[in-house]
Amino acid sequence: MPDIIFSSIIRDLKAALTTRDHSFRYFTLATTDNYGIPKIRTMVLRGADNNLNITIYTDKRSSKISHIAKQNRVSLLFFDPERLVQVSIQAKAKIEEDDQTLKNIWENIPQKSKKDYTTKFAPGSEIQKPEAVDYLENKHYFSAITFVPESIEYLRLKKPNHMRVLFKKKNSNWNGNYLVP
Repeated sequence: MPDIIFSSIIRDLKAALTTRDHSFRYFTLATTDNYGIPKIRTMVLRGADNNLNITIYTDKRSSKISHIAKQNRVSLLFFDPERLVQVSIQAKAKIEEDDQTLKNIWENIPQKSKKDYTTKFAPGSEIQKPEAVDYLENKHYFSAITFVPESIEYLRLKKPNHMRVLFKKKNSNWNGNYLVP
């Protein structure tokens, strides 16, 4: 049964890439700042493969980039409120540094979405009003981050018995064990 659950996690993540209203399309990413304080934010899922490597896009000036550069262990949390399913992933983050890879991704991003990576000032910079964001014409700060899972915990809240499974990677294979919910 853990294999079926693991397959369902892969299925959900892949479905979230193409289904705009899928509950796993948006997830929570937790990093640790330079003072050891946890920082969480909502992210958009941009890629997921059969090994559950997960990709996001971000502005390379964002705080998450400096957090990951200093401490690359992160947590990701996906939640489906209708099915009451939670997937928590402990991962190592890898900031994409290959210019050609970034260029290939950039060229496939819709034009209207590219604007998010072309602000004059870094994300989190103070401005006078929401309309005061300035955009650059021929420069962008696009980056991508891939999360390589080390462990995955699945929790389903359902009567009469909740279900909790912990998956750990061993020699390139995922092994699942049931836990007390």
